[in-house]
Order: sequence, then structure tokens, then C-alpha cells
Amino acid sequence: MRYHWKNIFKESAGLLALMAFIGIAGGHVLESIEEELILFPVLLFLVPILNGVGGNLGAVLGARLSSGLHTGYIESDMFDDEVKDNLLITLLMGVFVFGGLALGVSLSSLTLPLGLTFLQLLYIILGAGAITTVSITFITVFTTLYSYKVNLDPDNIVIPIVTTACDFIGIVALVFMIWLVIV
Repeated sequence: MRYHWKNIFKESAGLLALMAFIGIAGGHVLESIEEELILFPVLLFLVPILNGVGGNLGAVLGARLSSGLHTGYIESDMFDDEVKDNLLITLLMGVFVFGGLALGVSLSSLTLPLGLTFLQLLYIILGAGAITTVSITFITVFTTLYSYKVNLDPDNIVIPIVTTACDFIGIVALVFMIWLVIV
């Protein structure tokens, strides 16, 4: 009875509590750049976009890998061709989505008084998007394959880890890129 509610609760409850604390830590990191966010409000709207898009990329990858493992289509091996193909397509989707976002927001800086130059916005968004996408992709693959190998249902494990990790990594990546580009 793998899908019985007791098993799902047992596998998920402690993990969800731990993820709440990691989310709080991400909020503290975000608070550390409060001055920059007040000076450049355009950066504030990047937080939910980075977290949302990164989390969505990881969630889709996790769901694909989990389904593949359950059906036997994918082997629980990092070097399985299907795992590598899914990893690569997720990275490419990240490049496409964050590249389009970076270009769109950066172009808006040419006509709107955003306080940052075209190149500053481009570097911040591309850098934070790349860090988030690469990190989340590898965390997703590792978490999915590892949870399956230790006989935990990846459907109960992967999404909480991926979305919380993305919230934290997205904020840290944004803070890092702001520090690198502006400071």
C-alpha cells in the first residue's frame, strides 16, 4: 500500500517541517538586501519570478523522472540516457525562459526609469537564472534518484525539497548577482 495516506504522511511530515525552516532562512537572506530592494524596486519583483520559474522547472523534471522510475522507463542511475536527456532539456528550458525574461526586463530599462542599466539588469537576471536553474536541476535529479533508491516515493519527497531549495537558492543567487553587479 505505497499510496496509503499514512505512508504519505510518514514520508512527508518531517520533511515539510524542515523545509519551513529553510524557507525562513531564505527570508532572512532577502532581508539582508533590503536597502538595494528599496533603491531598485525592479529587483524585488524578480524574487517570485526566480523562485516560481525555478521551482516549476524542478517540479516538471521531478515529475517526469518520478513517473519514469515508477513505470520502469527510467533507471535509477544518473547516467541513464533518459535521465541525461531530461536534465539537458530542463537546462535548455531554463536558458530560454530566463533569457527571455532578462531581455524583456532589460529592454524595459531603456524606456522606464528603473535605476539600473540595460546591462546591469541583463547580468543580474541571467546570472541568477543560471545559478538557480543549474542548482535546481541537479538537486531534482539527485533527490528523485536517491529517494527512489532508498525506497521512498519520490512523489512525496521531491516537490517539497525542490520548491523550498529553489526559494532559498533563487534568493541567494539574486543577492549574489546584485552584489556582483551593483556593489
